[in-house]
Amino acid sequence: MRNKVIINCSILHEKPTGLGVYAKNVVQEINNIENNVEVLSPVEIDGVNTKIINKYVKPSYKKVGGLARFLWTQFALPFKGGKDDIIYHPFQYISILSPAKQIMTIHDLIPIRYPKVAKHQYIYYKYLMPILIKKSDKIICISESTKNDLIDIYQIQENKISVIYNGYDKNLFNKKNINRKILNKYHIDYDYMVMVGASYPHKNIEVAIKAFEEIDNCKLIIVGKDSSYILKLKALVKELNIEEKVKFVGYVPDEDLPTLYGCSKGFLYTTLYEGFGLPILEAMACGALVLCGNNSSLPEVYGDSALVLDLNNIDDVRAKIELAIKDNKLRNELLRRSEKNINKFSWNKTAREIYNVINKGEN
Repeated sequence: MRNKVIINCSILHEKPTGLGVYAKNVVQEINNIENNVEVLSPVEIDGVNTKIINKYVKPSYKKVGGLARFLWTQFALPFKGGKDDIIYHPFQYISILSPAKQIMTIHDLIPIRYPKVAKHQYIYYKYLMPILIKKSDKIICISESTKNDLIDIYQIQENKISVIYNGYDKNLFNKKNINRKILNKYHIDYDYMVMVGASYPHKNIEVAIKAFEEIDNCKLIIVGKDSSYILKLKALVKELNIEEKVKFVGYVPDEDLPTLYGCSKGFLYTTLYEGFGLPILEAMACGALVLCGNNSSLPEVYGDSALVLDLNNIDDVRAKIELAIKDNKLRNELLRRSEKNINKFSWNKTAREIYNVINKGEN
């Protein structure tokens, strides 16, 4: 019988994003199920009894954070748990020297599939990940797609993997948080489609930009912090001479996203690969029509509730955008399905399923 459950939240900082959002939500929900868990984090987590660890592991310490976090996991964490304990890592870390049973969540394999997107992580995934996978007692994947990638790339036994879908923030992403006055902040007074998280090449934003070259009754809003990829996209917009059709709004705080989603003619998601595709749920929850491809994990998330694009055919992408704008009957049907679809996902459900995996790890 296990002694205690330890959760490694060294990924967290004051304003978590991505993996940090996942870790924070899962920990808070697990804490509601069983408060006898030991949560290790460099920052306090609301409603959770947190044991504070070295602040330098935080992602906000960009130059040393990743290395410090890895070294802490390998050389400090082993002293936190014994052989009868279970350590859960909500991200792709495992302590090689720890005697405890260990479970980790693997979110995606972008560094392997698209090494140019995450050059510094490629070596970790190529050479260290096989060792961590072998050391882990159980692996959680956030989609069947990620599970299949793991089996394909690392030849893992299928029975070692559990698929547990993400939830989304229902308190933030809902129609009640739509405030049209926020559009004034971004000088938006026209019909538009919106794209988010556009800072990386695998997001495939070029396809959308080229499609909008011949669309005149709607504009394209692109959300994403400045990056070398964003600069290339801006150059493409200038080259196509469509600056009046495509607007880059840069970083947008989370609290503004429900309005940008909910007031749009559609959320356009042309990504080539995602471990889960959380923005699909966020957009649907805010009443946005979703248009996206059928690659990687995306069909698992949108079900029958999206307008599916052929991302290899710009004419198809353009035609689907125009259909979304003009066909109100189709729009209403897909929005009706979306409302039903999002009910399948919640952080509470995610946490309960993870907790069940942890409990099975006792045996």
